[in-house]
Amino acid sequence: MELWDQRVEPYEAALEGMSSEVLGSLALDVIEAAPPLFGHSFDDFFPPSHAELVKSAFALRRDSPEGWQSDSEFAVEFLGRYDKLPIVSVRPAVGPYLMALVRLFEAPPRSLTADDVMEIQSSCYEAVLMTHLTGRVTIEDEMNSDQCMTAIDLQIRLIEGYRDGDRIG
Repeated sequence: MELWDQRVEPYEAALEGMSSEVLGSLALDVIEAAPPLFGHSFDDFFPPSHAELVKSAFALRRDSPEGWQSDSEFAVEFLGRYDKLPIVSVRPAVGPYLMALVRLFEAPPRSLTADDVMEIQSSCYEAVLMTHLTGRVTIEDEMNSDQCMTAIDLQIRLIEGYRDGDRIG
């Protein structure tokens, strides 16, 4: 995580001036971008109940691109479904990844903060890191991991895109 702290954390100031709507879109973009970096097919990585929950968040934005962040009913339902997930064996990275989604939907509608988004990004990076590196991970290990470097570069590109207005919330 040290590499993420050095490379992505300095962008928090860029998030400070973004609206909650833009921050929400950025956060969900980061969340959606992480699973391809896990190195497993989506359905092989997550247990079925967990996969359905994750896919429901992606479907919400796809089906309601303008109003997904205002859907407090979905947020309550999502968090309820999360609390009722069966206790099954999961890959270690599933925990931080799901926590990113929980953080997104725990925020009251349109009140996501820069700090929330940084935590979401950190959780997504941690999930990528945990999928590819084990034990005591050094910054050199992170730098030598294509997936870790890709995750960091992707998060920075997304932040810059939203900051520069190339992406609209």
